[in-house]
Formats: sequence, C-alpha cells, structure tokens
Amino acid sequence: MARPNNARPEVVANKAYLDGVAKTLVERLFGPDGPPWGTTFEELEELVVQLGQTVSRELLRQALQKQAAGTIPAERQQCPGCRQTPSPGDPEPRILTTRVGEAEWSEPSAYCTACRRAFFPSVGESGD
Repeated sequence: MARPNNARPEVVANKAYLDGVAKTLVERLFGPDGPPWGTTFEELEELVVQLGQTVSRELLRQALQKQAAGTIPAERQQCPGCRQTPSPGDPEPRILTTRVGEAEWSEPSAYCTACRRAFFPSVGESGD
C-alpha cells in the first residue's frame, strides 16, 4: 500500500514498527489464524476504529503530559507582557476536545508580580 502524500516524516520513519504492532495486536485479538470466518467487514472496521481512537488518545495524553513536565524554553520563562521573570504557579488542568476525543493534561502556569498577570508559559502571544 502506498503511503499517503500527507504522511508526516515521523509516521514514515516508524512504519515498520507500527506494522509490527498491528501484526502483534491482530494475533493477540484473534489468534494466529486471524478473525474467524463469518466476521463481517463492519465488525472488523468498528473494532479497528475503536482501537485506533484508544491508541490515539493515549499517545496524545502521554505526549502532552511529557511536554508539560519538561523544561520550559528560556524564551517562555519570561512574562509575555513585561519580560520579567515570573513566579511559577501550580499546574492547571487542561482539557481539549480533539479529533480523537478529549485530551487532558496538567499545564504549567506562572504569575508575574510586576504586571500582576497570570499566564501559561506554553501558550505564546498572538503571532508567536
């Protein structure tokens, strides 16, 4: 099967690994002979969609959580208003609705005592 023209380089680079994960999952779900005769295409498609969404949500959750827990770049460690060094705040829960469902993570926050502004270092100003 040809790769889609819009496939990201990360997907192309991990294609062999993803193929192996799919093969392992098919064997885990159905055994070495695959789905039993009589399994409809509709049943297989629904299962595949649910599995894909589950993997997608978990991959997104883990990636967002790791990014939020990582080191904030130096340019994001300044108040976007006055460029002073803010005080770190408590992480704030974030929930977004995505194409694969809700994504939830704890986002770092900061508070600038100079201009009395709370903000999220991960979110840039307009135009960033």
